[in-house]
Amino acid sequence: MKLTSYSFLIPFLLSLSGTLFAQDVARVLDQAYGLDQTLCNGKKYLYLAPAGTRQNQYLVSPDYIPGNVTVKGKIYPDLTLNYDIFNQQLLLKYNDGTGIPKILEVSKAWLTTFSLGSRKFEFLNIENNPRFFQVLGDGPARVLYFWRKTIDLESTVGVVNYYFSHAIREPYVLKDGQLSPFRSKRSFIRIFPPEHKTEIRDYLRKNKVKIRKAGDKAMADLVNYICTLN
Repeated sequence: MKLTSYSFLIPFLLSLSGTLFAQDVARVLDQAYGLDQTLCNGKKYLYLAPAGTRQNQYLVSPDYIPGNVTVKGKIYPDLTLNYDIFNQQLLLKYNDGTGIPKILEVSKAWLTTFSLGSRKFEFLNIENNPRFFQVLGDGPARVLYFWRKTIDLESTVGVVNYYFSHAIREPYVLKDGQLSPFRSKRSFIRIFPPEHKTEIRDYLRKNKVKIRKAGDKAMADLVNYICTLN
């Protein structure tokens, strides 16, 4: 998202740095350059991990990739996004008129869905616990993944450093408005009506689907198939 430069604004905005918060400066710039305020109503992303921390706070990597966002029912395509799963923030990167990249936290107030590459996510309030979920399937039952990371301490030769864990995936099935966790083939099958047990097992065997290791497409196809069973 590239914006026309208005260089005369820069000295003025710099003069305000002592009286405005960082997010207020960002808001003034956005208004001047004509960004959609429904999309850009979040605050500036300021999170910094402790110095020397290994790994990163993102779902995949620090690289921002193409994606879409839906806010207040409006789809914003061709954005540059990343997902900080440690802080549970969707991040929007763009260049303002200064030529310096800016990163904003997309506000959760009106955010409903977003995509990162081929992955689709929704912001869902289930059981009074609003969270981002990766969503697989498009039927009345869907597979949801909640992604998170932890940060821990490690000590080597008297030096103490922090490190982020690998991305941790918590799998669920969303069915009839209820979240049901699963970890294995047995716990997955148990979520669905007993009369469908044989058909689900046959599908898993025929399509060589391993619940713990299955890719996104395999799980989406599986749950879509289950939704067709009568």
